Amino acid sequence: MKDRRLEILGILTMATSLLVFISLVGYSPSEDPGISPNVQVENPLGILGVYLSYFFIKFLFGYPMFVLPVLGIIWGWLCFSQKELKAFNRIAGYVVGAVVMLSVTIGLVEIGMNERSGLDFTASGLIGGNLANFLYSFLGLIGTSILLFALWLVLIRGYFEFSFYGPLEKLGIKINKKRDEQKLKKEMATTEEAKRKHTQELLKKIDAQREEETIPEPVQEAEKDATEEIDEEEPVHQTAATTTVPTTSLPELAEEEFIRDEKDEIVGEESDLEDELAHPPPAEDIAEMVDENIEVGEMVEEEEVNLDEVEERQQPRREYQLPSSDILATPVNITDTMSRNDLVDRANFLTQSLLTFGVKGKVVNVSPGPVITLFEVEPDEGVRVNKFVQLADDLARVMEASRVRVIAPIPGKSSVGIEIPNRNPATVYFKSVINSEKFAISETKLNLAIGKNTSGEIATLDLAAMPHLLIAGTTGSGKSVCLNSIICSLLYSCTPDELKFVIIDPKKVEMSLYRALDGYHLLSMEDIDEPIVTTGENAVYALRAVEREMGRRYDVLADAVVRNIDEYNKKMTKNGETIMPYIVVVVDELADLMMLNAREVEAPIARLAQLARAVGIHLVIATQRPSVDVITGLIKANFPSRIAFQVASKIDSRTIIDMTGAEKLIGRGDMLYLGSGSSDPVRLHNAFLSLDEIEALMTHIHEQPKASELILPSIREGQIAGGVTVDSSGGDEQDELLNEAIRLVITHQQGSISLIQRRLKVGYSRAARLIDQMEQIAVVGPFTGSKAREVLVDETYLLHLEN
Repeated sequence: MKDRRLEILGILTMATSLLVFISLVGYSPSEDPGISPNVQVENPLGILGVYLSYFFIKFLFGYPMFVLPVLGIIWGWLCFSQKELKAFNRIAGYVVGAVVMLSVTIGLVEIGMNERSGLDFTASGLIGGNLANFLYSFLGLIGTSILLFALWLVLIRGYFEFSFYGPLEKLGIKINKKRDEQKLKKEMATTEEAKRKHTQELLKKIDAQREEETIPEPVQEAEKDATEEIDEEEPVHQTAATTTVPTTSLPELAEEEFIRDEKDEIVGEESDLEDELAHPPPAEDIAEMVDENIEVGEMVEEEEVNLDEVEERQQPRREYQLPSSDILATPVNITDTMSRNDLVDRANFLTQSLLTFGVKGKVVNVSPGPVITLFEVEPDEGVRVNKFVQLADDLARVMEASRVRVIAPIPGKSSVGIEIPNRNPATVYFKSVINSEKFAISETKLNLAIGKNTSGEIATLDLAAMPHLLIAGTTGSGKSVCLNSIICSLLYSCTPDELKFVIIDPKKVEMSLYRALDGYHLLSMEDIDEPIVTTGENAVYALRAVEREMGRRYDVLADAVVRNIDEYNKKMTKNGETIMPYIVVVVDELADLMMLNAREVEAPIARLAQLARAVGIHLVIATQRPSVDVITGLIKANFPSRIAFQVASKIDSRTIIDMTGAEKLIGRGDMLYLGSGSSDPVRLHNAFLSLDEIEALMTHIHEQPKASELILPSIREGQIAGGVTVDSSGGDEQDELLNEAIRLVITHQQGSISLIQRRLKVGYSRAARLIDQMEQIAVVGPFTGSKAREVLVDETYLLHLEN
């Protein structure tokens, strides 16, 4: 009834708006409602057109009123086609405001052209013109112009949702940057002499301390020559905390001894150096050592889009509605970010610390991010990159960081990357990721909203291209949150007819929230009477059932003469037939399953990983124990895409991503992603999704109309792995619950073992026996693969049972 009323309202609105538009097109200033009835009018709608055009153009807001009937036609079409009106109503409100503003602006222009009479406002209309005349009389031309300009800015800011302050702030930053650079150049020029004297004093101190120690004669002579050579050269540009001196003129043996003695001196004066490192030089000294060649990047701030306004997500109201982003918590904007000067200070302090440990290099680029900051260090000639790797723990202590990860070298560059955690890391929110353009306007249905990379850019992954994902990490590293974000990403992209889940949760509590997907996105299986698989036995049956479904799908694709599920669904959509949904198998803890029965679990996982991609079946497997007896070679070889969260040792890191690095992560969603076909992992920060947000998402889905149920056939009917055969006949004796079971399947028109198990509270064997007995008396049809058995009788058969 409601749909019919909407269609009628849409037709009437479009017709009325079209009549108004035609009357406005035929408007003539010489024709008004007071015209004689005997005079022939030029308006295409006759006298009605004259009245309408006079009212909208002459009386209201002038020529800008042409926009309103166009809006009416669009609004009527949306009602007629039963599309979502919320987004268009918002646009229409801003357009109406723009019409009024444009009318007043035109009226002000007419006033400026000395058309002061209220009856002569031809372009702006009487109301718009008189409103402009009132503002002109009250505020004058300048005051009215300023007010209209401000209102236009407010209107534009409200509609386009961008900040006018952003470009001004960037301009101010550039001006301040240029001014600071000029100031630093001036200060560096005035302090050259002080730096030279400081260097000379430091060298004398080093020489005096070395004289007290026993040093071989060749080395003493070499030091003396080096000192005399330094006195004759130009001043050395070193900071107060730098204790290394140029040794280019020393013989090779003397240079090695010199560096060794210098390190001994550092150990001997540990307290002094610790004090220097813990307390950086004053701002004046830091300014002196600023390297003008350091490039400081800016953290990427991607513009958000409204996920709910994407055209592909707008469905008629009577159909399943994809979740709205409004049900998620609004991200908290963190403004406590490091300025450019702070980043330059940290870069120079890092250079100073490296020199303290005898490694020469300069920071050439700084890339700040939401959680970590990447410093690119260009090593000096002759400096080996493995020295940076060996200093990772020492740099973490000096930089006061929890962990420091060294990339030696950065792939494709000659520099070494040093990733240092931020003192105040920002939180990456799931809502900001799904509202990004990369996720909202994605062509793939299996797009995963993972989070952000180290520079703050939104990171999304295509599960169909992976095609399977292996996740590992210690407890508390963010593994469960990652699984939640993957599942919820797919729920935001796919309807129940497009995607089904098989969720295996041996822990029994991690995935319990997703029980609400029963009847929507969860796949049903005749062998299993629980929506979320929690036992090892049921897990094996579930994997075997999905494996059998894979074989059935290959037969269907072969009959349809297509190569993969995407081609099949396009062909079915074109023919108006039912599409084949994707199936995503999520295993929360692989280690528990492998401990129970490694052989029975490993075999179907390996076979699915090898063959299931083409038929739309994908695996997402997680474990908190990344050992070789859990992530076996057979499993690992078929999972080219892997995610490593924080692990306890280098061995665990190599088990997951074939290299070290995961042991240096800082936890809380910090991960390394190794993509298919890539040899270098990418560091990402997982998006945070709270339990309240997941519950809100489940509530929304539970309010939608239920979809058609996809039921996988029983794997126990016949031979299964291990050679056990189940005889489902059970003899000729009639079960005492047969009549009650018949009433149940006739009432629900569904012959399913799982239905009988749930409603009659019986075990699987007895439910299967009841189905077989109903098949023998022709109440239900034979086994038909993935669908429930057909019920062959109607409700009149119940009368026969009562008699």
